[in-house]
Amino acid sequence: MASSSTLSKNQKMASSSVPSLMKDEEPRNWAELPSELTFSILNRLGAIDILENAQKVCTSWRRVSLDPLMWRKIDMHYLGDMGSMIYDFESMCRHAVDRSQGGLVEIDIWHFGTDDLLNYIADRFCLFISLFLCDSKAR
Repeated sequence: MASSSTLSKNQKMASSSVPSLMKDEEPRNWAELPSELTFSILNRLGAIDILENAQKVCTSWRRVSLDPLMWRKIDMHYLGDMGSMIYDFESMCRHAVDRSQGGLVEIDIWHFGTDDLLNYIADRFCLFISLFLCDSKAR
């Protein structure tokens, strides 16, 4: 069992490592971030992360994730092992395209694009500017 002098020394070390501003501040609620800041955070994620994780954080993050401006540029880049895919990427991509509500200007599709998916995108958006396919199945 640690002595009281050891405990107080450890407590002093722990408290001295916390910046003084953080000691007196109230904890912040992520749901109360301004929507512009939440947009900026989510905009740094790929579509897969937003659809599978970020939009489930809280209702305010979900609201921002539904904004068509969030989906002007869609990055469907999956960093995991494609052999053990647990996602239906084509369905997720269609969902992301639908969320853009016609405002899509750029889309990156990695390793799963098909003719059907490309036709789906082309039928809905004739004004998009950039399409990037990497090792897709489109023929």
